[in-house]
Amino acid sequence: MKLKTKFLNWSAGFPVVMLNEKTAGEMGVPAKGRVLLKTISKKSKETMAITNLVKNIVKENEVAVSSEIKKILSVKKNQKIEVILGEIPKSIELIKKKLDNKPLSEKEIDEIIIDVVKGTLSDPEIALFVSALYKQGLSMKETISLIKAILKTGNRLYFKNKLVVDKHSIGGIAGRTTPIVVSICAAAGLIVPKTSSRAITSAAGTADILESVADVDFPLKKIKKIIRKTNACIVWGGSLGLVPADSKIINVEKLLKIDPEAQLLSSIIAKKLAVGSKYIVIDIPYGKTAKVNKSKALKLKKNFEKIARYFNKNIKCLLVENTGPLGNSIGPCLELIDVLKILRRESPCHLLEKRSLELSGALLEMSGKAKKNQGKKLAKEILDSGKALDKFKQIIKAQNGDLNRIYLGKFKKNILASSSGKIQEIDNKNINLLARITGSPIYKGSGISLHKNVGSRVQKGQSLLTIYSESKTRLRNALDFYKKSKPVRIN
Repeated sequence: MKLKTKFLNWSAGFPVVMLNEKTAGEMGVPAKGRVLLKTISKKSKETMAITNLVKNIVKENEVAVSSEIKKILSVKKNQKIEVILGEIPKSIELIKKKLDNKPLSEKEIDEIIIDVVKGTLSDPEIALFVSALYKQGLSMKETISLIKAILKTGNRLYFKNKLVVDKHSIGGIAGRTTPIVVSICAAAGLIVPKTSSRAITSAAGTADILESVADVDFPLKKIKKIIRKTNACIVWGGSLGLVPADSKIINVEKLLKIDPEAQLLSSIIAKKLAVGSKYIVIDIPYGKTAKVNKSKALKLKKNFEKIARYFNKNIKCLLVENTGPLGNSIGPCLELIDVLKILRRESPCHLLEKRSLELSGALLEMSGKAKKNQGKKLAKEILDSGKALDKFKQIIKAQNGDLNRIYLGKFKKNILASSSGKIQEIDNKNINLLARITGSPIYKGSGISLHKNVGSRVQKGQSLLTIYSESKTRLRNALDFYKKSKPVRIN
């Protein structure tokens, strides 16, 4: 049936339409059913949508479309489109199959991922897939099939230069090594096409942090131009169309606050393959309050190495135990201040600098820029010389940025130590959650500034940390959570 589009300026987070009850009755479309929407042209676009039925808001010859559909189909107001009764996708049955802990073939995984990208699966249905991965996991064969499926449905970046390197962290620990590593390696002449995600389980992802001072959302053509100019970029991967399935799955993971191992492996490797990385370093922090414990970290390392061998890539996993954040801050602008202190060689955050040099050094050695066991030394020379700072500034400028945009939330509260002693641990999960309650990563000036870190001695009444927020209410909520969770443990 051909219907005219109607815009009501509403968003659902996924493709949704409103149909008049009489129109839906004629078509046989139930409430919460599915319809296929197709533009009427030689190069028609299509998407699947969930239906809401209404009496008066939408006329019988109209279909009200959510902003997601408007964007996907590039439709105008009153434009006629084809609306067809949709079938329940086969991929739903395949997801149920995985929930029953039955193996999926490569073809079946392809089918699920194609439906994710096309918008055939709604967010709740993608959540069911994520839950299946979390509950049942994937075999190595299935994981490789998932990586292939993610790559098939996206774009790719290609470079003539063979010295393309990349670094990725599994997350969960505050402390932004990526801008430092990218700047050091790019200053050494390596190509670093860094596509970063937004926060999943942490208080801010690398893309959230860079977005405080620069654009992170570019088309592929512009990305290539930035890399030709600077040797590197630090951008949000979700806008490039490199791994669109991964981006949609990650959006659902954020809501569920889970990151299944199979999806974590697939997501990281697919991103690296999509940008043509040859040498890859994976940062795997572990600990009692980190994303993974030591045994899971070792398992991840083993699986990353297996996958890398299959795809003929050079990969190195660096494991480190963490009892607290790497830097002195949690939150976009605050973490960027830590990064700049290291690049400018001002009162450095020792753990953050140490980890950044280890990761940079590994890439310099793997790529042949440094001899064995000399990578960390070369990385420090580049850092001390100011070349890494110059490179970072160059990248920020190329991404339409300005470091003067850094700011802190206007509402703040200083937290004092309730007893004297030594800081034994800072709970990574709770300190991240505390930063999220302040408004991070959406409100860039929100977060936590630590005045003392793990191993520091404190006196009762001495300043431990400062909580920043852009809202009085959020600050109050953060203070309440701090009192309940007690993320800083003093012995």
